Amino acid sequence: MSRFLFALTLAFLAAARVTLASEKPAAEQAAKPAEAPAATGPQRAYNPGKVLDFPKFSGESITSDETLAFKPTRGNSVVVIFIASWCEPCQVLMPELKQLARKHNRQGNQVFFVFSHDTKQDAAAFAKEHQLTIPSLMANVEILTNFKNPELPSVYVGDKWGYLADRFIKIQKADVDALDSVIAKITAL
Repeated sequence: MSRFLFALTLAFLAAARVTLASEKPAAEQAAKPAEAPAATGPQRAYNPGKVLDFPKFSGESITSDETLAFKPTRGNSVVVIFIASWCEPCQVLMPELKQLARKHNRQGNQVFFVFSHDTKQDAAAFAKEHQLTIPSLMANVEILTNFKNPELPSVYVGDKWGYLADRFIKIQKADVDALDSVIAKITAL
């Protein structure tokens, strides 16, 4: 009987050790940034209390074979606008998005247009039609993965400390003034 209890105790301890080894210490769990929630419609996806690093990215320019890259650095705010030439809401919002991008680019913020799920030729033609002078690049797997494949049009705002400060998913005309205000507040800090 005592051998049976001894074997049962060993099995229990081994199982407990496997469970404990698979759990991460609280310090490691706290240090890991939380995943952003999936967007389900026109909304601001803001998570108070959750700090997310702004994703670094690089992609091919829509007008050349040059690679454009961005890595968050202290002191620089960033605005990334996800659009596509085939996206009807993007086409409708383009005058407002272009004005927003120019305004915040002139104020010293880094602004990028990222063409998502598009061809380089269509993106370049769209940029030419709308006279985009802001750096524009093609989305790739890395960009879409890091930004959780956002619904279009979407805008991500990074603060001067390298964190994701806010994002607007599937924006509409009614969201543009609020977006401008949020970008102004975040980049002024």
